[in-house]
Amino acid sequence: MERLQECLEVKSEMDCTLFLVSNLDKETLKSIIYEIVCDTVEDKVTNYEDFSRLSCKYFTLDIETEDIISIDFLREEYGMKINAEIGIQLFGKLFEEGLEVLFKIFGNILMVFNPDMVFVENGTDQIFRKENATVIINTKLDQYQKKYLSNKIITSLRYPYIFEQLSN
Repeated sequence: MERLQECLEVKSEMDCTLFLVSNLDKETLKSIIYEIVCDTVEDKVTNYEDFSRLSCKYFTLDIETEDIISIDFLREEYGMKINAEIGIQLFGKLFEEGLEVLFKIFGNILMVFNPDMVFVENGTDQIFRKENATVIINTKLDQYQKKYLSNKIITSLRYPYIFEQLSN
């Protein structure tokens, strides 16, 4: 019974989004993200639709640079000139491992072209954001977010960070 309870409490999949502020043109952005994902994932990465969709055993990434839904609202909500959206679906069986890989990808994105970014779950729950030279980790997280946002995962961003309450 206790084991069943543990299984129910573990989050098995996750839909989230990474919003970016980038000065790269859309083709260069997609190509660089594809290279970063391939270098980070130690398995096959498949690209579809000219690098607009990337898929591996951990997750699927959908990169949108033209038709970002509610772009004006997002720019106002997060106070950033967002111009790229990466929709992410982490798969259940490899959720924890996939999340670690995903945060390594975020860290590599920061190292390669250093965009400002906002990572959200459930549409609006800010998990972290990077502005200027600092990553801000949200302190207002639910029980599942607190569980998976470990120090190991945060340090894989390889960027200075602080903890602060962010609006959701």
